[in-house]
Amino acid sequence: MRTIFYIKLFTISILSVIVISCKPKQTLTVAPLQINSQDVNIQSVLQAQPHFVTANAGKMNMNISLSDKELSSSGTCKIYRDSVIQISIQPFMGIEMAKIELTPEALYVFEKLNNKYYHLVYEQLAEYTGVPLSFYDFQALLSNQLFTLGGVTDENFDKITTEKSGKALIFRYNINDIVQTTTFEKNQIRSVEVTDNKQSFHFQTTYSDFAKNDDVVAPKIIDIQFVNSKNTLNLKFKIDKIEFNKQMRVILTNPLRYKVGQWQDLLDNSLF
Repeated sequence: MRTIFYIKLFTISILSVIVISCKPKQTLTVAPLQINSQDVNIQSVLQAQPHFVTANAGKMNMNISLSDKELSSSGTCKIYRDSVIQISIQPFMGIEMAKIELTPEALYVFEKLNNKYYHLVYEQLAEYTGVPLSFYDFQALLSNQLFTLGGVTDENFDKITTEKSGKALIFRYNINDIVQTTTFEKNQIRSVEVTDNKQSFHFQTTYSDFAKNDDVVAPKIIDIQFVNSKNTLNLKFKIDKIEFNKQMRVILTNPLRYKVGQWQDLLDNSLF
């Protein structure tokens, strides 16, 4: 029962926020950054943020707390930029119990314990959360990138307003009565905050302990908090080992090997 609860809790965390087989001696070339925004402050952020084609967090710890429950697990997170995000949950001695895969089209959860898989398109996810989260938003949150909710790359950057607060730059973006606030300080994105005008929820991601690996400076700690009228949930990723821009062959999980599950069953402890 504890394992089932853990898998459900982690899945809810990803929804709230939320590449196998490496060839480590080969590296990928990162294309020069193309910036369309004329805002010099936005240009500074885009130049400073992590630039990569692949990211492979081969060793990390995930800590989850919800109400009076707290759980920890090891796992991995692999990103092939603009193509797939794959998170493996390994709570017991490196044994994979569940896998979450995000593609630009949909989100999948594979629950190995019950041999079930769950499928959700992002429009459905928006209905659950009230936030227009897309694949590109998840990718940006997990990789410390500047983004605008529901957008792709920099298509809405001209709608961002910028102000200074001490030594920090504050970027705000409004969409459908939701305010997204990004704080940039000491040459890194330090936090992303999302709230609605009714203050019915508060969602914040903070980044710390920045380190350089393969010429990419990125945070080793990603701390996610979601608060609404029902619950307060915290999800922390602590990355112990990561590689950037190494060749990776992506193998997506075959859903035909699993039984179809219903999201309502998976989310019977839903925050929403």
